[in-house]
Amino acid sequence: MRILVIGAGRVGASVVAALHAQHDVTVIDVDGEHLNTIGARYDVLTVVGNGTSRAAMQNASIASQDLVIAATDRDEINIVAALQARALCKGRILVRTSSAEYLSAWRAGELPVDVMISAENEIAQAVSRAIGMPGALQTDMFADGRAEMVEFEVHADAAENIVGRRIAELRVPDESVIASLIRADRVLIPGGNDVVEEGDRIVLIASPAASREWALRLARRDVEDIKEVVIVGGGTTGRTIARTLCGQGLRVRIIDADEAVARICAEEIAQADVFCADATDSGFLQRENVGRADAVICCTERDERDLLISLLAKSLGVRVAVAVVGDPDYVPIFERVGVDHALNQRLVVAEEIVRFTHDPRTRGFAMLENDRVEVLELEIRPTSEVIGRPFRDRPLEGAIVGAIVRGPQVIFPRGNDALQAGDSAIILAEAHRVQGLERTL
Repeated sequence: MRILVIGAGRVGASVVAALHAQHDVTVIDVDGEHLNTIGARYDVLTVVGNGTSRAAMQNASIASQDLVIAATDRDEINIVAALQARALCKGRILVRTSSAEYLSAWRAGELPVDVMISAENEIAQAVSRAIGMPGALQTDMFADGRAEMVEFEVHADAAENIVGRRIAELRVPDESVIASLIRADRVLIPGGNDVVEEGDRIVLIASPAASREWALRLARRDVEDIKEVVIVGGGTTGRTIARTLCGQGLRVRIIDADEAVARICAEEIAQADVFCADATDSGFLQRENVGRADAVICCTERDERDLLISLLAKSLGVRVAVAVVGDPDYVPIFERVGVDHALNQRLVVAEEIVRFTHDPRTRGFAMLENDRVEVLELEIRPTSEVIGRPFRDRPLEGAIVGAIVRGPQVIFPRGNDALQAGDSAIILAEAHRVQGLERTL
């Protein structure tokens, strides 16, 4: 596929990193230094110019592009670039936005683009998934919520110790499949004789009920549902998260030190309690019993402040700390020092964008392990060569089918099961194998 990415900032760079190996990618940006960095790292074409410029687009061979991704940090540039692209090429147009108004206009059919992705909505959904499954490193939904991909880290002091046990010895709920073991830099499609080691990350495809059962078994402490949440940072991202969680019936408190921002929060989100205060003030946190909250979500504009507040809240008794991290390189550092979930908005948006570069039959998509592993829900062609072949024969090299969506049924397959024409399969595979799988299936 020929893909034009407009914007070489962090979202654009993340999209290029995920796409360059499998697609013919061109990048436009006004910043030549950003383009030099991307061009030196990846095999892509670069064009210095404004993404709204007709001349720059023509220099990027706009007429032959199959997909145009407008991913700058400015909504207006993305919209204008998308409208220019619509006039100059027949490919699909995808736009990144942070504007609820633009998103509403697109949903109403008033903007002629194929896909519009809201950064704030995506991060709010990611936060919701993170706190909805305490103890999970990552969760993603498939099959309209009837199946989930869940990743846990394995520890000997969990409620059920599975360290040192063979996969064949584990009690696997009927509605779940062990899809992978991630060990250091290795991704294993596990067989019955593989042994689970301390620190492995186990990836499961399961029903929501089975996911919850696994969470209770693999948790290092008693897992309780999240009922009360404190959000630190009342900007656009914080307010979107707050609206999402209030809509799910959680009790939400918002803290922001800026009086004007706190006032906006109080006016827009009547269900939440809003405080104008400094969340680094331990005296305030103690007076307001923040330590009794089940989770704290930090989304201020400064990563170091989010880290401090996350750790301070945990020291006061908060069970789960989530930080929305601006720099993707900080994500593993945050998690290493005790933050339960570090989410980077740009990476979350990039993952959603990458989904649209896959085969049109792809209905769901998630990335793991710094984009090295992909989970996708893919409709099976009637001519696929794997139809009717039982899974015990391992018909898919380097991949595993974790679930089959067959009409109203979701089947979590065992060795005797096989794919049928018209099924959708939820598949885990290393990213470099996905294109081959799409051709096979």
